[in-house]
Amino acid sequence: MGNQQKKREQQNNSLNTLQDLMKSDLSALTHIDLQLKNSILSNEQVAQLNNCLVQCKKLESLILNLNKENISNDQINQLFDKYLNLKNFVETGYNMSNNQIYTQILFFLNHFQINHGCQELRLNDIEPQGNILLEETMSNLINLKSLQLNLDGNQLGDGGSVWICKVLRRCKRLKNLNLQLWKNKIGDRGISSIAEGISSCAKLMTLNLNAVENNQLKNLDFGMYFNQIGDDGASTIGKALYNCKVLTNLKFAIWGNKIGDKGAQNIGLGLSNCTQLTNLEFVISYNQIGDEGASTIGKALGNCKFLTNLLFNISHNKICDKGAQNIGLGLSNCTQLINLEFVLTFNQIGDDGASTIGKALYNCKVLTNLKFAIWHNKIGNKGAQNIGLGLSNCTQLTNLEFVISFNQIGDEGASIIGKALGNCKFLTNLKFNISFNKICDKGAQNIGLGLNNCIQLKNLEFDIGYNQIADDGASTIGKALGNCKYLTNLKFNISFNKIGDKGVQNIGLGLSNCAQLTNLEFVIRDNQIGDDGASTIGKALGNCKFLTNLLFNISNNKIGDEGAQNIGLGLSNCTQLTNLEFNIRNNQIVNYGASTIGKALGNCKFLTNLLFDISGNKIGDKVAQNIGLGLSNCTQLTNLDFFLNFNQIEDDGASTIGKALGNCKFLTNLKFSISHNKIGDEGAQNIGLGLSNCTQLTNLEFILTDNQIGDDGSSTIGKALGNCKFLTNLLFDISFNKIGDKGAQDIGLGLSNCTQLTNLEFVLILNQIGDDGASTIGKALGNCKFLTNLKFNMWSNKVSDKGAQDIGLGLSYCTQLTNLEFDIRDNQIGDDGASTIGKALGNYKFLTNLKLNISSNKIGDKGEQNIGLGLSNCTQLRNLIFSSEQI
Repeated sequence: MGNQQKKREQQNNSLNTLQDLMKSDLSALTHIDLQLKNSILSNEQVAQLNNCLVQCKKLESLILNLNKENISNDQINQLFDKYLNLKNFVETGYNMSNNQIYTQILFFLNHFQINHGCQELRLNDIEPQGNILLEETMSNLINLKSLQLNLDGNQLGDGGSVWICKVLRRCKRLKNLNLQLWKNKIGDRGISSIAEGISSCAKLMTLNLNAVENNQLKNLDFGMYFNQIGDDGASTIGKALYNCKVLTNLKFAIWGNKIGDKGAQNIGLGLSNCTQLTNLEFVISYNQIGDEGASTIGKALGNCKFLTNLLFNISHNKICDKGAQNIGLGLSNCTQLINLEFVLTFNQIGDDGASTIGKALYNCKVLTNLKFAIWHNKIGNKGAQNIGLGLSNCTQLTNLEFVISFNQIGDEGASIIGKALGNCKFLTNLKFNISFNKICDKGAQNIGLGLNNCIQLKNLEFDIGYNQIADDGASTIGKALGNCKYLTNLKFNISFNKIGDKGVQNIGLGLSNCAQLTNLEFVIRDNQIGDDGASTIGKALGNCKFLTNLLFNISNNKIGDEGAQNIGLGLSNCTQLTNLEFNIRNNQIVNYGASTIGKALGNCKFLTNLLFDISGNKIGDKVAQNIGLGLSNCTQLTNLDFFLNFNQIEDDGASTIGKALGNCKFLTNLKFSISHNKIGDEGAQNIGLGLSNCTQLTNLEFILTDNQIGDDGSSTIGKALGNCKFLTNLLFDISFNKIGDKGAQDIGLGLSNCTQLTNLEFVLILNQIGDDGASTIGKALGNCKFLTNLKFNMWSNKVSDKGAQDIGLGLSYCTQLTNLEFDIRDNQIGDDGASTIGKALGNYKFLTNLKLNISSNKIGDKGEQNIGLGLSNCTQLRNLIFSSEQI
């Protein structure tokens, strides 16, 4: 018995490396899971893989992962932190990889014309080995029942698709197929080849198609996002799908291509024959589909009468009312649905289309889980009313995500939606987002009355920001919040409205009942809140004693010391916090209110992540000292964002804050900005002494612009910078001060220790730096040999040729740069300095983006000629902005 068990385990062994595979009993293996992500196989390794697989006579299941994945979670989080609004546009579900999320971010940055330094992904190139990997190596695997090929982020073209086709045509016994081909170069001809291969798999029962389907498989997961598939290729896929009459499960994802109406129509015709489906995931977003294509797909959906689970995403196309109406008519036949995810965002749907979809929703009476997203369209009151009427019939829901933001909905539409919400009495999880519309008090009141019935909620995300809601609407919503006594997680956003103290007081009273909260995001910024409203919210905050994560943003209101004091007193009870984002910037806080907040901060001894922003008030030294004393207790911090800009802080306050910073010895990420104050050398010195203890930093943003700092303060800061030897990303801005050569020299000496930097933004504009300081900074720059992105800005100083030459010599070592912004205008640089800078530019063979400003100096023809010669070597440049006008 023991030997049989051992043999069974061996036969089903999951192998993760080529070396493990080579050591195995190949003749006995039935399953291989070979993870070669981010690998480019050598010819020798391909031959080894070939020899191994030829011997696997009993192999039934193969997973071969050659995905290209080079974007980390941290990189994604940093981009979302930097470009906050992108979270509203980027899809992170559907098992998206980080590379796929990154590609969407890059797409939207370019789409919205946002300046950025993000680069296109560098992909694998397995084209030369593809015939061996896919044709020769797998030629004997005719007994496979399950095949998964992960080839995301490679450069397979139509030729690679032919190899995949040949593989599929050999695998006559396949029941499960998973093809991941995101971010390749497959066009219509290639997709036609794959469709041909799929159609040869004739016993398909379950199809997971993330771009294409086949015919005989039990499970096919085929991903072809962000390729070059147009109407012809999509039409071929549709015809292949038409043959899959016995499918019960289908995943079809072919988003991010170039499919128009013709291709969508043929996909719809194919889908119309899949009448036995019970589970369908259909994602065809980010294409060019209009009403004709959407209509045919909608009619096909009407044939799927046995569906119990449906994910339907046709967002980011060109669908208007006619297409949406036909989608709605199709959906109206899906009356057995239990789980529905319906996404039609970023189209051009108005009231008629939305109304038909709403009426279809009315037929889905047995739904328990619904995700409904139709935001960023042109829906007004009529469409919203019919959606509300449909939702009112979904009385069995326990989980609801309802997002209808960025439309034209007023009070009438919002009121019906609110009343429908009141019918959903069994909800435990609710995400409700109706922001960026035209809702006033009446609509908000009815939404509040509906929410009032949802007393079983444990998790609530409620966003009604960017409307025209005043006190009456806010009050009703607040009272409803008070009924949600079982909440443990709450995200509440009612910012950018017209809410005053009365409305906020009622919100605070409601919040005070939510005593079981462990996670709270409370955003009520940009309203008309004064001390009375803020005080009630503060007292409510004091009831939330179990909070471990808190995001609190009440910025851009009219809160004075009394309101701030009560917020601080409430915060002082939140002693279990590990993550805190606290933003009360741009109010009217002067004295004791901010002091109380500072003291409350001292109670949060378990914090590991803190964002603290009290900028734009009227805080002086005494208050800043109390904030510093509070911060000094937060000794466990690893991530700190600390902003005290635009106040009236002088040396005493800055000194206490600096000493507090010295207690944060575990910091790896620090954003520290206390600009536009009255800090002199003494305060800057103590900030520098504090910073010198933060030796574990890898990411630092340090901004002390527009103060009164001279050489002594900047010298200490520079020496502190020299302790940060592990930095990879640095933004250093100490502009608009009184720094001369001595201070700049010490900053340069500190920078010279930061040898691991890959990204550097260095800004020292409008100081009094001459050649000696500039020379040391330049030499330091020469130590930063791993830089890929550099912004260097020293305009309006006193730099002449000697300093510019040393800066140029330092720059010449930064040979890995791909993005460079170099601004040294308004100095006293002549031909010699400019020539050295030009020669440095000649070393930048990888540079793609360059902004160069050397104007308002004393540069003549010789200097400009040498800069031109340097630029001539930058053969990879795509974007160049060059300013050279002289005095």
